[in-house]
Amino acid sequence: MKIKNKKRFAISIGSLMVLIIIIIVMAIIGINNQAKTIQASKEAQKAQVTESQKKTVEADAKNTKTQTSTVAEATVTPAESKTKEPDTAVTTEAPKINDSVSSNEGITQVVNKNHSISADFVPDDLVSVDLPSTRDTQLRGVAATALTGLFKAASTAGLELYCCSGYRTYETQAGLYDWNVQTYGVEGAELVSARPGMSEHQMGLAMDVTSASAGFDLLESFGSMPEGQFIKDNAYKYGFIVRYPQGKTDITGYAYEPWHLRYVGVDVATDIYNSGKTMEEYYGVN
Repeated sequence: MKIKNKKRFAISIGSLMVLIIIIIVMAIIGINNQAKTIQASKEAQKAQVTESQKKTVEADAKNTKTQTSTVAEATVTPAESKTKEPDTAVTTEAPKINDSVSSNEGITQVVNKNHSISADFVPDDLVSVDLPSTRDTQLRGVAATALTGLFKAASTAGLELYCCSGYRTYETQAGLYDWNVQTYGVEGAELVSARPGMSEHQMGLAMDVTSASAGFDLLESFGSMPEGQFIKDNAYKYGFIVRYPQGKTDITGYAYEPWHLRYVGVDVATDIYNSGKTMEEYYGVN
């Protein structure tokens, strides 16, 4: 082939080569950008996984702390055995609450060392308590509503109450009781902790309450604090009684617990408050 204009041909070839080089350079740049994008995406995914793992670890740590706190709830020094040696025997034919309880059933049921709950009993109307609390906790709906009223009344009086422990499963109560046995011995544990199946907390009708002035702890001295005095004088108006009053250990089997509230309904709570009796005395049961 004979090229008539070699100069023009050379220019054309040169232009073509420049174009090809530009295309190659752009392709390389595109590949690099794509690689960077892929790398950035991988790093972002890695960061998300790391953050997710961190949250999981934190949640596990929180759960572990909560479980430890639950097993360490009874912080009251056991009363001296001079009052009465606790009766550790359990009546073999103790009346039991039905395995399924709803509405107002079981509200006034006596549960103590001689009247137990079946291990698989779980209230079917439990709700999360949306009140100041030291930990997440639950109560049966009717009790939670009443407790909200009591807390609001305390707030109006310039006092702030905190929920400490509400519903407990049979298994949680078993762990709590075992911890108290290891800490105080059987005799001491019997004064401050119910055996599994004998706790009002499993009914979903009991709440332990505390305050900042008590260090968010469960103390006998809480009863002489403004918050404890308010509860003693006003809890019945909202359907609660101080279940284990002072000087009644020989009847209830438990040391004084000014923080332990039991829901029984306004009418019964008012009668018990006015009578000065324990629940056992009021219903004439052991």
